[in-house]
Amino acid sequence: GLTWCGETCVDLARDEAHCGGCDRACASGSACVDGVCEAPLDAGMDASFDAGLDAGLDAGEVLDAGTDGGDAHDGAVPADGSARDAGPPFDAGPPGCDLGQLECGGACVDGVSDPTHCGACDVRCGAAEVCAGGVCAPTCEAPRQVCAGLCIDTRNDPDHCGGCGITCVSGLCIDGLCSDPVAGHVVLVGHDYESSRPGMNRVIGNAVFLARSAPVDVLVWEGTSTEPSRAGTDAAIRQVATTTGRAWTRQAVFDAGKVPVGLVDAEVFLVYAQRGSDDDELRGLGALWSTALATFVARGGVVIVLDTMGPTNSGSWQITSTARLLTAFGRSEATGAVLRIAAPADAVALGVPLMYSAERTSVWYDSDEATAVVADAMGRPVVIHRTVLP
Repeated sequence: GLTWCGETCVDLARDEAHCGGCDRACASGSACVDGVCEAPLDAGMDASFDAGLDAGLDAGEVLDAGTDGGDAHDGAVPADGSARDAGPPFDAGPPGCDLGQLECGGACVDGVSDPTHCGACDVRCGAAEVCAGGVCAPTCEAPRQVCAGLCIDTRNDPDHCGGCGITCVSGLCIDGLCSDPVAGHVVLVGHDYESSRPGMNRVIGNAVFLARSAPVDVLVWEGTSTEPSRAGTDAAIRQVATTTGRAWTRQAVFDAGKVPVGLVDAEVFLVYAQRGSDDDELRGLGALWSTALATFVARGGVVIVLDTMGPTNSGSWQITSTARLLTAFGRSEATGAVLRIAAPADAVALGVPLMYSAERTSVWYDSDEATAVVADAMGRPVVIHRTVLP
């Protein structure tokens, strides 16, 4: 998505100094929107926010709750049917960089191959070096090769798939071959897995193995999750891997700004239950990752967010809502409730008992989504699975 102008890779759709073409500068006070110089926006949010998301999400499913901060309450829907209190206004800000990009000085750059931001902002390679996989090197090493002046891994680059200049119409390059698009998935799970039983473990394991690769490469965000939650979640995935004969790899990322880069080589993005974050932090993560997650899901990726009860926030669901991946407004405790499979044909329900007990700190969601896989006796969703067609 970047263009070589002089000695810099730029985004012609958003760069005021190169708007629509190299050296086509916008007038002072104007903004570059989709390659055209326009007057500044008054809405306080980059106009590309919706455009970037609409490429990966059905326009009919764009959520209003994500941009105004959603509802911060933990309780049930008001009995009188009155409108929910949206809480204080929340400005999500710009949507952040796309898949594989770093934000450097307000611009999105390719930290994997950009010789002026190689692996991190302002890390410049020498005149005789190239940027290969985010590291300055004297030359490209296999399997990468030089394409258009950049070190490209032709095994997975959709613009150089199997060789320079071979473009995949689908935007998917797997092992050097263009692949047909596949459906993406978003799964919101009301369990943190600090305590669990084998039946409940099938939920998170099945969600991970919605990805069909072997092994499944899972990028994880630990954030403010607890160690018991992480250990319990990983143990549940290993249980299902053993039962089903599947395999997975785990790669943690600790800098939120580098998640879009990490997603390039991942099939699954797993967010552990964020017990210690506040609401602003959770919404901020959703806003920062929104563009990259939309692209990730549209290309067939799986996004899984776990949730829990905690004293500092209204729920990890705020990440998915702010990122416009699915709708939720709040969560309430479901510990000890008898849960039922609401969609037995759903892949996430495979091998899960038709009824099981909600372990400690489980939650149900206040949500309009019609894709509940697991619900309590009142029909309130505990596990939500949304399939996204490319």
